[in-house]
Amino acid sequence: MTQETNEPWAHDKEYTKYTLWFIYACIIYSIIGFSWGALMGGIPAFRLMVDSGVYGDRIVLGHTHINLLGWVEMAIFGAIYYLIPRLVRREIYSLKLVKVHFWMHNLGLLGVVVFFCASGLTGIYAGDDKAASHFMALGGSFGSLVLLANIIWGYNIYRTSCGRNR
Repeated sequence: MTQETNEPWAHDKEYTKYTLWFIYACIIYSIIGFSWGALMGGIPAFRLMVDSGVYGDRIVLGHTHINLLGWVEMAIFGAIYYLIPRLVRREIYSLKLVKVHFWMHNLGLLGVVVFFCASGLTGIYAGDDKAASHFMALGGSFGSLVLLANIIWGYNIYRTSCGRNR
């Protein structure tokens, strides 16, 4: 029997499940982001579209957010959710906050990407600056959701690290 099975987090299957979900999401977002990048570089029509100025840049913004907020952040979250309880030898402060963080971050990220791309495509194909601006504002609203999720994550990790119990 390993020492880990005697630790407070070892028997919390729900916590383990969500920690792994952050890693699985990281893998999915990396595949999407890397494929998207390869398509932008490898398909001439796609490359011309994203090189078309401000509206094309918005499609690139969607790509960068999938990579940064999806691939990179989700990997960091999963790693820190795994490491911190082991370092401080305490279970996570709030499993509920872990769940809220996971779902809020993913919803926010998907909204950011969809609306950034909608803004770019609306500008490129419809030439509608007003609609494109509205889509960017919606993307910003979803970005605020990601920010709030990250604040929740930071709070949960801080409370876990300080050992203040509920």
